[in-house]
Amino acid sequence: MKKTLVLILCTIMIVSMVACGDAGKATPESGGKTNTEATPPAGTGSEKPVELTFLCQINVDTEGYDVNDNPYINYLREELNLDINIISESSNYANKVNTVMASGDYPDYVQLPKSLYFKYAQDGALLKLDDLINETDYPNLMAGIDEQYWNFSRVDGGIYGVPFVRYDTTPYISYARKDWLDNLGIDPTTLKTVDDYYNMLYAFTHNDPDQNGQNDTYGLSSNTGGSAMNSVAERYIGMLFIDAFDAAQFKVIDGKVIPNYITDGYKDYLKFLAKLYADGIIVPDYITKTQKQTEEEFMNGKFGVLNLFWSLSSLNSMRENLYPLAPPQKVNGGGQSKYIYATPVRHWIGITSACKHPEKILQMYDWAETDAGSEFIHAGVEGWDFDRVNGELVIREDRVGINWAWRFITLGHQKSKVDSQLLPILTQSWGELAMEQLKLSEQYGANDPLYVSAPEFSELSDYDFDTYVASYRDEVIMGRKDVDSTWDSFVSGWYQFGGDHWVELYTDWYNTSYNK
Repeated sequence: MKKTLVLILCTIMIVSMVACGDAGKATPESGGKTNTEATPPAGTGSEKPVELTFLCQINVDTEGYDVNDNPYINYLREELNLDINIISESSNYANKVNTVMASGDYPDYVQLPKSLYFKYAQDGALLKLDDLINETDYPNLMAGIDEQYWNFSRVDGGIYGVPFVRYDTTPYISYARKDWLDNLGIDPTTLKTVDDYYNMLYAFTHNDPDQNGQNDTYGLSSNTGGSAMNSVAERYIGMLFIDAFDAAQFKVIDGKVIPNYITDGYKDYLKFLAKLYADGIIVPDYITKTQKQTEEEFMNGKFGVLNLFWSLSSLNSMRENLYPLAPPQKVNGGGQSKYIYATPVRHWIGITSACKHPEKILQMYDWAETDAGSEFIHAGVEGWDFDRVNGELVIREDRVGINWAWRFITLGHQKSKVDSQLLPILTQSWGELAMEQLKLSEQYGANDPLYVSAPEFSELSDYDFDTYVASYRDEVIMGRKDVDSTWDSFVSGWYQFGGDHWVELYTDWYNTSYNK
């Protein structure tokens, strides 16, 4: 009898094991569930999936798929036992968030840029997470995100969102066309000072670097941009030089916080850019260009230097012909300048006060910091984007570098650090040369600690500082205004325009929160 009972139990166990094994096979039609070794979040299995609504900005290519019916969202639903419904807006996202939140019909969680994160935290629309997040329940999440980024997330002392921290915290590099350097006999390793780079740009403009016999090339360009700082326009035209003039970061002067664009360093920086423009080095009609047009002109050989992310995105096909430039020495001493990337926090995920299951969202982001979560973001779905060959993850040739941005927006989070598990996946996606340049971006880059830490003040929303500063910047660069004779008027006008209030708010924050 005992032998019979043992045999029956063994048979049941074998059948159960086979059934579990079949459930883990990749099926692209259902989202290609990956058979990972990571432990899924608690509560998965036979429990009914928890319904969650996520408001986010999916502004990338989705290969024609609906954001709520595709291999990636289906994979997350199955893997995490969550019934996630996405509300997405590709453009005018801030308006979409404000409209949805004003309706009172809150989503369970929402992707928020800095300004909206602070706004809705202060409005009481987001849950305070201080009593929820802990190392016991969410060990991967707490280990993955450095304490400084949790501290950057504090609003009036409390944490109201999970920060999405880039694994490449300082992703900028200025690239020069290698073929132009070679044609002109310029050794980029000898370029050290601002003057050295000026001479290179001058040669790119006037010495026929493409050897076509035409006077049709430039050193730099930019695009139309209305941001006072950290804009694509500012990055394109001046990122190589702005920190060399000590003009890239917020400053504390005489006990008061002031923005970079009213410092003496910014004045000198503008004067230098005006010289570049006057000497024909900057594309004369840059102000009319879109970002896409500027990048296309760089690709087509109209100008020779452009500041980009190390990943190069749409320009990745040019990588072999691009040389990553080290930033120049500071003009007033102090060593090598940096490529300043204001903040590595891309966005926050706020859990709204309407959410009945905040622990499910935190479990999901704890999973995002695991190896399984990392595979999902950077490799995709097994059987759809990648396979396992002799136990090794191999991204399919036609899926290399595809949809990683779509996946991290869909999930809302990603592993915050490059480790021994993530590096080989990134290398498959981007190549070894790109990984070398990722390391250079960390070596050459820095963040602005004040900007990263500072809140957004709703009291300043009525002031259009961006247009005021950007219009002056472009007028000076294009020679329509002389910076020496108009600078004092520009600065005093900024204070009158609302700058006094700006300085008051940021200085009070600095004294009461940042510099305690």
